[in-house]
Amino acid sequence: MPKEFYIREELTALHELPARAADVLADDTILPVCATCATQYPGPRDDCELECWPLLNLGPVCEDPRQWVPGTGQAWTSLHQLVKGGRRNHLLRDVEDPRISLIATEPFFAIGQTPIVLETAEGSVIWDCSAVITEPLVAHLVALKRPLKAIAISHPHFFCTSLTWARALGVPLYINELDREWYARAGSLREGEVVFWRGTHALTASITLVECGGHFPGSSVLYWDRGGEPLLSEADARAPDSGLLLVADTIMVQPTQKGFTFMWSYPNAIPLHPTDVLHIQKVLAEYDYDSVTCSWPDRWVRAGAKRQMDESVETYLSATQWKRDSGGKLVPKGKA
Repeated sequence: MPKEFYIREELTALHELPARAADVLADDTILPVCATCATQYPGPRDDCELECWPLLNLGPVCEDPRQWVPGTGQAWTSLHQLVKGGRRNHLLRDVEDPRISLIATEPFFAIGQTPIVLETAEGSVIWDCSAVITEPLVAHLVALKRPLKAIAISHPHFFCTSLTWARALGVPLYINELDREWYARAGSLREGEVVFWRGTHALTASITLVECGGHFPGSSVLYWDRGGEPLLSEADARAPDSGLLLVADTIMVQPTQKGFTFMWSYPNAIPLHPTDVLHIQKVLAEYDYDSVTCSWPDRWVRAGAKRQMDESVETYLSATQWKRDSGGKLVPKGKA
């Protein structure tokens, strides 16, 4: 029997939905959403109805060479169409650490973005975002026993409908300042809705956002010092206490779950320059972590992740025809 890492939880029993959340979902229900990358835009031109969405002046996420537009052309949808078409949210609760749950969308949409909820002693945090947000999901998240306090985004391919999420849930968004230009709804922001940060930023005593760069200038990871968490329940006491990195695709967990790779563009298969890879390795060297997961199910390195990170960097350098010289300087293979 294959090992199961998650317990599926359906979101069918509604708690009371705050009036604020219902209003936000209603306001944003017809905003255009790119069907390829799930980026939500603030709206079509004033003289443009739904059928004219292909004429939108796109923001930089869809036009950026790290992303792609299908050969058939840009396709559009909306929250209304996604929900009407049958897409729903459900939870995947981690069997090793029940404080961790993934928010899955079914059927699959865009690049399959799967946000992660961390329920910590100081409150809950959502890492990354997806397009689909439903009333049952909002009702579940606003009723968490460890109240939700923030949504943090790793990089522009997870911006999705994040402003709708933040407004419906009544919490701020955290986005790296270097990626501000890619935020399609920047012109819609009200004071205090988004915190733009640089370098590192502590969300709680045990959760730190860490800027790594590479995939995007502000590409970031989340570090959770689980060993520093107060144990508030028996489930907490049974959970792993090793440091955990949530990396999205700043670093990609390989399908083997035994190593990592690094890409500038995943869909267009453009590798990351080795100097950027070494920068990521240097930034993360000071953090004590043993586990790493991406923002998709079944992309986990459960133990030995820091050692595997270092080994993966060396493999990457060799495969891309680079090496370190005797002084540690990066040089092309074949040169002294």
